[in-house]
Amino acid sequence: MLQQQAKSRVRLYARLSKDDKDADKESNSIINQLQMGRLWAKENNSVIVGEYLDDGYSGTSFDRPDFNRLMKNAIDDPEPSSIWVKDMSRFGRNNAQLMYHVDEILPNNDILFIAQNDQIDTSEEYSILLPFKSLINEMYSRDQSVKVRSTKKAMALSGKNTSSFAAYGYMKDPQDKYQLLIDHEAHSIIKRMIVYLKKGGSLNQLAHMLCEEGVLIPRAHRAKKNGTLEQGKGFKHPTNWKAKTIKTILSNPVHLGHSVAHRTENKSFKNKTIVPVPESEWLIVRDTHEATMDQETFDLIQKIISIKKKPTKKGTTKLFTGLVKCPDCGRSLAYNNGGARGNSYLRCRTYVDNPSLCETHSITYASLCEIVLNDIQRQLESMKALGDDFTLKMRALSEKNANDNLSQIKKSLQTLTERSKEIDVMLIKLFEQHVLEKLTDERYEKMSITYEHEQNDIVTKVEALQQKMKSLENQSEKADSLLKVIRKYENITVLSREMLIELVDTIYVYHAEGKRNNRIQRVEINYRFINQSLCGIA
Repeated sequence: MLQQQAKSRVRLYARLSKDDKDADKESNSIINQLQMGRLWAKENNSVIVGEYLDDGYSGTSFDRPDFNRLMKNAIDDPEPSSIWVKDMSRFGRNNAQLMYHVDEILPNNDILFIAQNDQIDTSEEYSILLPFKSLINEMYSRDQSVKVRSTKKAMALSGKNTSSFAAYGYMKDPQDKYQLLIDHEAHSIIKRMIVYLKKGGSLNQLAHMLCEEGVLIPRAHRAKKNGTLEQGKGFKHPTNWKAKTIKTILSNPVHLGHSVAHRTENKSFKNKTIVPVPESEWLIVRDTHEATMDQETFDLIQKIISIKKKPTKKGTTKLFTGLVKCPDCGRSLAYNNGGARGNSYLRCRTYVDNPSLCETHSITYASLCEIVLNDIQRQLESMKALGDDFTLKMRALSEKNANDNLSQIKKSLQTLTERSKEIDVMLIKLFEQHVLEKLTDERYEKMSITYEHEQNDIVTKVEALQQKMKSLENQSEKADSLLKVIRKYENITVLSREMLIELVDTIYVYHAEGKRNNRIQRVEINYRFINQSLCGIA
């Protein structure tokens, strides 16, 4: 037991979280807490050596500015002292942390703990109620967390914007904070981003350009709109754009006019670390505000930012980067400048890494350019010659190929589902054999891990197939979109990166057969809106 004289020196600590401000405002206020502490010190003949307060900080975390300063000052104090709080919940609502401080840190440093309203004073006999009251405070925080999450979820599902601030390109309606309006200044920057990327620029190049032009990053732009940019902290480099920031902005479905919530969450009510939420768990309500991007443009941008591309020495992106694939292994074809001969070509990356694993699938750069350009021109000529019949032909072809692909996908899904059920049965049997001691622990663990890995792979494949099924919907509309885009390039004579990105989904280069004059090589061009190659043997 510590000496009674330690009561003569006391430090007052007050805390108020955002949740506390909405409930019992008067009794929980910082001023009220400190007044109670000063009165207690006067009545108990104690000298106040410091007052500490954390306003707007949750009690579930013990990492608070003034709390950290309080503990440092108290521990560094060469004389015994006390820490006073109005009640234990002000000190914290994390039971494990509170008990560790009260039972270990404070007594080991000759520091008394006093929670006035809970009648806790560690200079007296240990109160058996202390751990129970601490646990109750933690359960209160857990209950509040559940209630807040439920309320926010209900609001999100009703189409209300529940984010602390609006996504870049939007602003909160001054008349209704749950409604979004277009921020035309930020939206003009987004339009420039789209144009730049469609022309072949990379995310890193775009970030560098915006930085050089002095365009404010989203957080700084928001602070400027609120009039707090000059006095705001953390704005040493308000134009320091990053590729990741641009990618986050352009991949947000909010630009389609949809409310999107629950993209991130805290690890727990105790741990406020923000973690991403799987896209399948996002809360999306369609058509809740004015869209700034149509679905076609949004899908195109997702494709562009998903392609990893390394700019050339001149800062440009090669025409076919990320578009040309090997039909056997699925990897992109690697570009080779041809060395001294200067005949640049593309060939399978797997073959480059290990020739025994795949064929070359090699094609000269010039040949591929000619094949693709000729095919696009052929489609344009057909469109002009057939008129409305061409539109009908494209729709019919698109729907037929979509139906064929859907049929194949459904068969694959059925096979994977049946295999997953088989693995469930095998895992049960394995467990039974293990319980009956027919399998050693080591053998059981090895076999069960193998099956679980296979099942995880099945889940991944099923998700990919389901996504592909979704992309095959509304093929008539996609055919119309192709016609709309292709008309932009009626008089083309050379290929451009922007044209390929807008028109082409993938190009498959097959392994050549025959030699020299008898050499035949098949090239498939899969257009973005038609799920089948329109190009045959080349």
